[in-house]
Amino acid sequence: MDMSAYQGFTGRIGRKTWWIASIILAIAATVLSFILMAIFGGSMMGAMEGGLTADVLASTARKLAIVQIILLALIAYPATALMMKRLNDRDRPSTLVYAFWAPTVLSILVNLLGLGVTTTEVNGVAMPAQSSLGTIVGLLGFAVGIWALIELGILKGTDGPNQHGPDPVAAR
Repeated sequence: MDMSAYQGFTGRIGRKTWWIASIILAIAATVLSFILMAIFGGSMMGAMEGGLTADVLASTARKLAIVQIILLALIAYPATALMMKRLNDRDRPSTLVYAFWAPTVLSILVNLLGLGVTTTEVNGVAMPAQSSLGTIVGLLGFAVGIWALIELGILKGTDGPNQHGPDPVAAR
């Protein structure tokens, strides 16, 4: 695969290129997240070992949000390049990228503020639970994620050349 799919915001890529590049980026992000979690010690299991309280839970959620911010900073450019090039292929407005990123950024902010999770008591033991706000943000993220998946990975691009360049499928 050509690395140019991750570079720049102009041009077009087809669905096959988008899928391959997205899977590679997801694998890299997963590996990076494990490395960052090991560095920052943001494990929910570790938080529960010392006795789960609202303060411990909020602290762990903030650590996880910091890991997410670092991870986002590392993958934002290549992920945005992939999204833009698919949107260009479909001749869709580039502003949709903002809509696709919004739930991710909102989720990180909610968790950074410690508002995404809470504790609930189960048989006398404090357990983490998603807050109402966390649930709403999660559902929003799910809905936008499905929309982005359909828009970027399933729907066909514009046949023939468009304002963003030649048809990447016909160019082969």
